[in-house]
Amino acid sequence: MTSPLSNTDLNVRVTVTERNVDLAFSVPVGQTLALVGPNGAGKTTTLLALAGWLMPDTGYAQLADTVFFDCPDAQTRPKTWMAARYRSIGYLSQNHHLFPHLSVLENIMYGMDRAGITGRKSRKTKAEKWLSRVGLAGYGRRKPAQLSGGQAQRVAIARVLASGPRLVLLDEPLAALDVDAAPALRQLLADVLQDHTVVLVTHHHDDVEALADQVHHID
Repeated sequence: MTSPLSNTDLNVRVTVTERNVDLAFSVPVGQTLALVGPNGAGKTTTLLALAGWLMPDTGYAQLADTVFFDCPDAQTRPKTWMAARYRSIGYLSQNHHLFPHLSVLENIMYGMDRAGITGRKSRKTKAEKWLSRVGLAGYGRRKPAQLSGGQAQRVAIARVLASGPRLVLLDEPLAALDVDAAPALRQLLADVLQDHTVVLVTHHHDDVEALADQVHHID
């Protein structure tokens, strides 16, 4: 059941005329909302706007007391536009986007400054804890090329959450995995995302069943 709106919710309205996108939704803090609908309905466009990588024609997004953007008029500059790097948002897609020249441990440590974790020793300790949590203890010195697809996605999950995001965006995070690897990763996400505020884009019913507290259907 959807909770009443409060000043801790994520409240979103996005309009992008060129892409025929016009939708609004809210997510109670600590819950996961699944955006479902056909290709081209605006699901990924909405995530890009929330992440700060696409400016909508009109709309707004606010999480608790933080306004990510407020674009009241397509013909004028936004009233508010927070740069992506300041939004404290974690983004996970089907591509893990790990840095190939960094070790697994270094990949997870990347971005920890945003979570207020400074000093190499502290970051390394935190990264090792996350490696253990995603089932890859002892893999820290490996490079991404030495990992399977499922292992690389586990590292990507650890990297996203180790940065301490206030909001997590999931864009088909399991779509590139084979049918054998997906169930374990789905369960891992269900475990580690508890109490996080999450917007999930997926075409898979199993993802919705395992991860979502509520569903927003886009026609």
